[in-house]
Amino acid sequence: MYLVLGVGNDLLGDDGVGPYVAEALHNSEWEVLNAGIVPENFIRPIRTRKPDIIVIVDAVDMGSAPGTIRIIPSEYIRDVGIGTHQMSLAYLIDQVSPWSKIYFIGIQPGCLDPDTPLTVPVRSAADSLITIIRSHDFDKVLVLGKEDAKEQD
Repeated sequence: MYLVLGVGNDLLGDDGVGPYVAEALHNSEWEVLNAGIVPENFIRPIRTRKPDIIVIVDAVDMGSAPGTIRIIPSEYIRDVGIGTHQMSLAYLIDQVSPWSKIYFIGIQPGCLDPDTPLTVPVRSAADSLITIIRSHDFDKVLVLGKEDAKEQD
């Protein structure tokens, strides 16, 4: 079983990219949970399901251009994020990782103003990510901190 966990506040512009991706994957082979700003509330439902793969999608500040997509390795989780959820995603990942392969995928936001839609670069990146998730082609996503090595391959 495959699970997508969308994280973020869809009332704060690009912070809603996680829920946007999750909603787009309804009616697919992926089970979808829209965690909003309380992903820690979904630890038990995730553990109960014991998915083979979990994809967590959230807006994260990587200091990159808006719309940049990266897989966030565990050693970077505490360094990125925009702080709109209650607890660090590192805690959630620690709680569910014994059962699942986890891809934490971040998209760099451009605008976090209240009551604004996703910006064009973030919506475009999200749509690209939706295609990647549907095809399970995670090798197309660069890993934060390893961009140079991947680009040289």
